[in-house]
Amino acid sequence: MTIKLRVYFWLVWMLLGGISALLGAENEGSWPQWRGPERDGRYAGKTWPQAINKENFKQAWHIKLAPSYSSPVADKEMVYTTESLPSGKEQVTAYHRNTGDLAWSQSWEGSMKVPFFAASNGSWIRSTPALADGKLFVLGMQERLVCLDTNTGKKLWEMDIPKTLQTPEPAFGGVSSPMMINGSLYVQAGGGIIKLDTSSGNLVWTSRLSNDAMNQSPFASPRLHSFEGKEQIISLGRTSLAGIDPENGELLWEQEVPAFRGMNILTPTFVGKGILTATYGGKTHLFTPEQNLDKDWTITESWNQKFQGYMSNPVIIDGHAYLHGRSGRMVCLNTETGEINWTSKESLGKYCSMIFQENRILALSNDGKLRLLSANPNAYEVLSSLKISEEDTWAHIAMTDRQIFIRSLNSLTTWQWQDSIAHSNRTVAISSHK
Repeated sequence: MTIKLRVYFWLVWMLLGGISALLGAENEGSWPQWRGPERDGRYAGKTWPQAINKENFKQAWHIKLAPSYSSPVADKEMVYTTESLPSGKEQVTAYHRNTGDLAWSQSWEGSMKVPFFAASNGSWIRSTPALADGKLFVLGMQERLVCLDTNTGKKLWEMDIPKTLQTPEPAFGGVSSPMMINGSLYVQAGGGIIKLDTSSGNLVWTSRLSNDAMNQSPFASPRLHSFEGKEQIISLGRTSLAGIDPENGELLWEQEVPAFRGMNILTPTFVGKGILTATYGGKTHLFTPEQNLDKDWTITESWNQKFQGYMSNPVIIDGHAYLHGRSGRMVCLNTETGEINWTSKESLGKYCSMIFQENRILALSNDGKLRLLSANPNAYEVLSSLKISEEDTWAHIAMTDRQIFIRSLNSLTTWQWQDSIAHSNRTVAISSHK
């Protein structure tokens, strides 16, 4: 082997090793948290087939459940989902991915009612669990944080966050999804954000807590990113966007983000050196955090666009944001200028969860219709589509090894593209909460 060839293979090995280290070996073949391994909706597994149709896209199994808005999460063996039981308890159930057989369930007291003006959307559990190191971290509606053993469902520890922090129970319930990074757990709760030791459940620090029950319920979920060489927890609250030091909880910077009734819902989306967000009753913004010579942070609004977001997080592909908004329509935004390339003629409903691979997007609208879209910056292009649920599908898509996990309001269904590993088509009729 020549020296040049050895160098080439070494560089490839280093690149692949770096990617593996970034995503974590345990994330291979898994969907461990809200919107996937990097919380950005990107699917890094096997290449998708060219279409969705009744011949190549089959239901593997289906289970009836109590209501939930949480996305399922999956490791190599099992898929986990939440429920709000008629008894007033919250529950997590674990199923074997390939068969739908129940592995275990665990429940705790946790029901609550959201305010009357939000009651049309139900009071079901909303936060998506996080998986790491054989543990499952679940945030309930009363902001009760529970750590479970993924093999047995045994409760390892729990924290009543309002009681521990002396903050009020959130009026709209615990919505934000926990985030696991480097052995620490970050949870947007108590009106701010907290860091915990995952082994003991002990608090490491708290940041920006609030005693305003109505306005302290954070809707968005945090992410980690590096700006100017400084790692930061990027947190979107009801009224502002903030950068927080992950080591000590210090507030590095804060930027007001206007929204109707504090409806800042989207997970922060990173675009180059900036952060994209889109609000209900406000605008779409790109904010850029920068440090000056004195190491103080300044935030610049690089651009804004009158298009209003709502609950659906965008995906970023080749310098363009594909964003579903309050109007129900989807737009393609140039992330450098903020200009709208196109707006879809069809409405995709009130909610549309999206995941992507290279230049294609899987988009599930809340009416149960799954679309395979081309990430085409020149036109809205539906490559194929299939109705996969007669129930509302408000939970985000979860996917691994070409298995797609769909949490409808009252069920969990696994779908499989048929040119990968085949599984038997079966329906489990027994409800886990009966």
